[in-house]
Amino acid sequence: MRKIRWGIVGPGNIANRFAAAVNNLDCAELSAVASRSEERARTFANEHGIPHVFCGYEAMAASGTVDAVYIATPHNLHQPCAEPFLNAGIHVLCEKPMCATAYQGRKLKECADNNGVFLMEAMWTRFLPAIAEAVKIVSRGDIGEVRGIKADFCGMVTEPVERLNKASLAGGSLLDIGVYCLHFAAIFLGSSPAEIIAVAHNDDEVDLHTGIFMKYESGAIADLTSAICVRKPEDAYIYGTKGYIHVPNFFGAEEIVVHTDGGEERIVREWLGNGFEEEIIECCKCIGEGKTQSDTLPVEESIRILEQMDKVRAQIGIIYPFETEL
Repeated sequence: MRKIRWGIVGPGNIANRFAAAVNNLDCAELSAVASRSEERARTFANEHGIPHVFCGYEAMAASGTVDAVYIATPHNLHQPCAEPFLNAGIHVLCEKPMCATAYQGRKLKECADNNGVFLMEAMWTRFLPAIAEAVKIVSRGDIGEVRGIKADFCGMVTEPVERLNKASLAGGSLLDIGVYCLHFAAIFLGSSPAEIIAVAHNDDEVDLHTGIFMKYESGAIADLTSAICVRKPEDAYIYGTKGYIHVPNFFGAEEIVVHTDGGEERIVREWLGNGFEEEIIECCKCIGEGKTQSDTLPVEESIRILEQMDKVRAQIGIIYPFETEL
């Protein structure tokens, strides 16, 4: 399989991790970077050995230098940044959440479908070996029927971070880290809960601490929290009728601990490099096979997660200013 030439859109902190992961792989290579700041793009290119630099995203889309792009801009810009590439026949991996709203997600899917190109949300957790091991154990019935999920992703942000504190950038804990909890629940309970109940502590513009309960037709319940103003263990649990699985540091899991009547078993499944390699491999494999989406994380699944976040925001009273323009 030929190497997929990757471009990076938005050379921020998370893009550094993505670039390092691409440089670890045989199936991919870094070809270009684009930013609204040429100086920023050139600095990033020099750090990661990227040959092509563009000031502006449309210029890279028209350049013929990339097969696929990684969108690493703020949440509110995912859709407008991704569409020029999709329209140019370039495959897109869009940093989580795929968009800021379900409306944007549906528009992005429509654009990808119309152009027959690959689109996926960059939810690296879904592709980690430890999570795949948990899925296998649950599917085998080792812990019985799954009746509960608990996942907490909370941290104390002590310094102002613009992308987290501004509604105009779709900031807050829900979209930035709560999305991991929702994806974790979806892996084991599906992405169509029958009922969602949410509460939150907000500041003037964004949610700082959000709690979500979701009930499913099976009777199972997911208990999820996200926060940028409190510290908690960033762990998850999968509760079954015959046992449970503890997933330490669930969003970047490298181990699971299985508890059953037979005792406790710790299973280690480490990342290939920095944890982003697995999702990049999935993208390259799908693109090489001519697929337009991943079987592990279909675009519709990402849209259903966005719909869940829309419902949560409606309950906790968070509205982004750009939503009134849609």
